[in-house]
Amino acid sequence: MGLLEYANFTVPDVVKKSIPGFYAKDPLLEALRTKNKVIRSGGTNVRVPRIKSGHSDITELNGSNLEIPLAKKETFDFVFGDWARFVKPIILPHIDRDRLQNNEDKKRWVNDTTSAVMQSFHNAVSRQIYVGDVGNLTGLGTLNGFKTGLSSSGFQNGALQFESKTTQSTQYMNLTRRNDAVNDEDNWHNQFLEHTGFAVDYLSKAEELKITADSYAEDSEGISIAVTSIANHVAIGDALRVYGTNQGIMYRPEDLEAGKAHKTIFVINGVKYFSNRFMTDDRIRAVSGGAGTQEDYVYLLNPNGIQYYVNAGNDFRVTKFTDHTMHGNMDADVAYVFLESQLAVQNPLIQACSCQF
Repeated sequence: MGLLEYANFTVPDVVKKSIPGFYAKDPLLEALRTKNKVIRSGGTNVRVPRIKSGHSDITELNGSNLEIPLAKKETFDFVFGDWARFVKPIILPHIDRDRLQNNEDKKRWVNDTTSAVMQSFHNAVSRQIYVGDVGNLTGLGTLNGFKTGLSSSGFQNGALQFESKTTQSTQYMNLTRRNDAVNDEDNWHNQFLEHTGFAVDYLSKAEELKITADSYAEDSEGISIAVTSIANHVAIGDALRVYGTNQGIMYRPEDLEAGKAHKTIFVINGVKYFSNRFMTDDRIRAVSGGAGTQEDYVYLLNPNGIQYYVNAGNDFRVTKFTDHTMHGNMDADVAYVFLESQLAVQNPLIQACSCQF
């Protein structure tokens, strides 16, 4: 079997096998997958419904009032957003191919190159979701509310703002952020509290945020995932140990032998804390024109209010390899990996975040 034929035969399978690992490696995407919040569809845009009011007024029935008014309020907003569409080439230069001694080396080279391409693609998607600073993925929505000016209609701004509800300003999914302090029906903001340090008051602030956000949630789980930087993950673990509660999830030797080892997880008030190596204070601040001196960022997320949309026809779809010998380019066998997706926070009200000023 020739190298080009081998690549066309095996690379699609290598790509397909890497996709479940992509979801499993990221705590948010894995939670969305297990809760059926990864929506595989087709079409030309993302359509997100939003319940926005009480629909109609409540009437108390008594001896003198038997009339029921049928005045109807607008019940839903339907927010439309663009797909984010990306392509990443897999390049097998002939100069490298011809250097290999035998077919086994060539096959290993194809597999390793494909795995590296997919790992790079996955890393870029993860970084965009949590930080929002990947220059070639500006169409993909981000959780980072400091990010503005993204290129997809409906998702120009990040979802969760690190500001109080009364000062949150930029739109999200083309809807104006607002705080309905009268009827508490037309809210469109996320929960936020400032903390003064993980060793000082973060745990109590996070508890208050979860209680507040969960009071708006219809599901019984509420906020169940927190994502922060590696340094913050360690600091939260230190605060937790001093606080005198859980030490985190522990494993016995037989668990490790059975392959059940997991990265460090701390469980606090039903929230599992994970870290993302792309989330650093400098990176999150850098995407804002004036983020000030904030640091120690933490997302507190309810997966039931988030959806990851994937066009089923372009879920890391890989094309066949072709021999590129055009003038001005190095001779190579080239295939392309396509991704068409979008991240939407359908209900910011049941999500929260915190940082230190």
